[in-house]
Amino acid sequence: MSGETIVDPGVRAVTDEEVRFFFENGWVKLERLISRDYAAQLLKGAKGLFGDDGNAPNDEPELPEGYRWFRTHVGLGDSDPHYRALATSPTLGRNFARLFGRESSIRKMRDSLLLKHPAGGVMAEPTRYHQDTLQNFFSEANTLNIWLALDEVRPEQGALRFYSRSHKLGNLGNLLNPEIWEGWASCLEEHCTLTDPIHLLPGDVTVHSHFTIHGTGANSSPHPRWSWGALYLPGDARYTGAQSPFTDGLGLEAFGPLDHPAFPIIYSPGVRHAE
Repeated sequence: MSGETIVDPGVRAVTDEEVRFFFENGWVKLERLISRDYAAQLLKGAKGLFGDDGNAPNDEPELPEGYRWFRTHVGLGDSDPHYRALATSPTLGRNFARLFGRESSIRKMRDSLLLKHPAGGVMAEPTRYHQDTLQNFFSEANTLNIWLALDEVRPEQGALRFYSRSHKLGNLGNLLNPEIWEGWASCLEEHCTLTDPIHLLPGDVTVHSHFTIHGTGANSSPHPRWSWGALYLPGDARYTGAQSPFTDGLGLEAFGPLDHPAFPIIYSPGVRHAE
């Protein structure tokens, strides 16, 4: 793809209504955040890695037991120019500052291609309901996760579902532990609402807080589910010193800034950014 002309991803600004919905529910669907044409370019790159059917061999990290819900390829936002233009979009960063609720700079962390196999595949099973808190111990600040549909994601393909308002409950512990999950079940039923599977078209995204409980059903369709996700946090967030695959071995100082080339600032208030 290096010889192709890179088209501006055309990220749109979030609306006041979308920001209000996010604050209330802990997640939001952003229709046509990027164009269908740009999503098609991203899908082309994804299929170049995993094949049209999602089964092509690829060098990818081994997921720990209990997390093998999808195939993943980390770092396309660093290596692929189309993904990089999206992952480092200043407009995307400005959107996240609004969703965080303050006019902070925004830092990109890790991004991943996420592929769920068709029905019967090795990684077609449901994604168990969880918070993303277990991946956030490296930072003293909240994080936001973007989940982009590269192709249409129908409900039967393992589309995302959220427990609306669950972000208000804080860190609930390891919800993948059945005993902990059962301990919270009645509270979730009383105070939260589980959404229907969210139908997305190419270029649509969801954004959720790391506290928001989410999961999916199995992919019961004959088609792969193609998506890309990335994690962002305020640029002034400090590193806690905790062990994390995001930060291990990078020489960061505990309670110092997360300043490292792997975690670029993509948006700064008051700075004129060129897309």
